[in-house]
Amino acid sequence: MKRLKGKATVFIAVGTLLVGSGIAAAMWSASGVGTAQAKALNAQTLTVTAATATADLYPGFAGGDVFFTIANTNPYPVTFTSMTPGTVTSSNPGSCSASNVTVASGSGLSLTVGANTTSAVLSIADVASMASTAPDGCQGVSFSVALTLAGSQI
Repeated sequence: MKRLKGKATVFIAVGTLLVGSGIAAAMWSASGVGTAQAKALNAQTLTVTAATATADLYPGFAGGDVFFTIANTNPYPVTFTSMTPGTVTSSNPGSCSASNVTVASGSGLSLTVGANTTSAVLSIADVASMASTAPDGCQGVSFSVALTLAGSQI
């Protein structure tokens, strides 16, 4: 009887295994058909911030540099190839008006800012000029320049 009971257990176990396999083999495959979506992000405007400049302007000098940093919150790097200056302001307009300094456009630039980062201090050389008639009151004065940079994702 003991031997029969052991054989019955084995038989039941094997039968269960075969029935389970049959059920697994009887499952049908499936597929899906439809649409999915991908969406482009909106490019974020990069922020240009004035940085401490090297004092290089004096009356009649036309080779001054502008210094700044750029914060890029986009998930891709950007390279700027041109700059258009805007309004110049003086840190001491009573002693030295902003009209004593002009800034020219810059082209042929290659200023790269990495993705999700703020650049080290960048500069554009030889674009700032001080009038030859600038008064003594311009000594030590800082000038801020609104910049518009143009470039593209790299």
